[in-house]
Amino acid sequence: MRFRLTYEGELRATGRDPQDGQRDPLAAHKQVIRKQFHGQLKQLWETNKFLKAHEVPEGSIHLRPGDVVSVKGGVPSPPKKTTPLVDYVAANFQCHGYRFVPLVCEDFWLLCSLDILFLRRDFRAAGVIHAGDLDNRVKTLIDTLRMPKGANELKGHETPAAGEDPFFCLLQDDNLVTALTVESGMLLDPRLNGDGGDARVKLVISIELKPDDVTMFNLRFA
Repeated sequence: MRFRLTYEGELRATGRDPQDGQRDPLAAHKQVIRKQFHGQLKQLWETNKFLKAHEVPEGSIHLRPGDVVSVKGGVPSPPKKTTPLVDYVAANFQCHGYRFVPLVCEDFWLLCSLDILFLRRDFRAAGVIHAGDLDNRVKTLIDTLRMPKGANELKGHETPAAGEDPFFCLLQDDNLVTALTVESGMLLDPRLNGDGGDARVKLVISIELKPDDVTMFNLRFA
């Protein structure tokens, strides 16, 4: 499965990760960006035929090709109960007052690669890039693609807004990203000359999902 997410606006650099439950000073900033990706991912779940229509059979999400299923009279027995995929995921990721729907989660056994076109106001025409700052801003971006790791990352957004139940994310955890490439270039769009100065960016994030350990379920992502 391949698709793209986009973002236009301010993207601040992350310093060190908060320790021992400390509040992330960029928590509110990250959640604002996370909300933008939520809207795009919600649209993906509502328009992709598989994500929209798939029903999860009770107890059989990890069946592999060739696995034996129970039969009756030579015909596979229908599952006793099925659950819409979106409800199955949301039920498994209820935390911090939200029901999250990560598309890439450990339960699905998927590999996720990101290819990011990173257009930035402070790109130097001579090709000199402040690599540390770029890395720290990419770290901020990756944080916004995953679920919040704790309630301290939702300060100011403790309750889902209208249209955010469930709340769609790309990743359960950032360690599920198995490949990452970033191409940086100069942002020339005059529409983005507002607040934020050099922190304003335009991003196109190309995402590819493919099965890791193949199951009958995740073959649909191939």
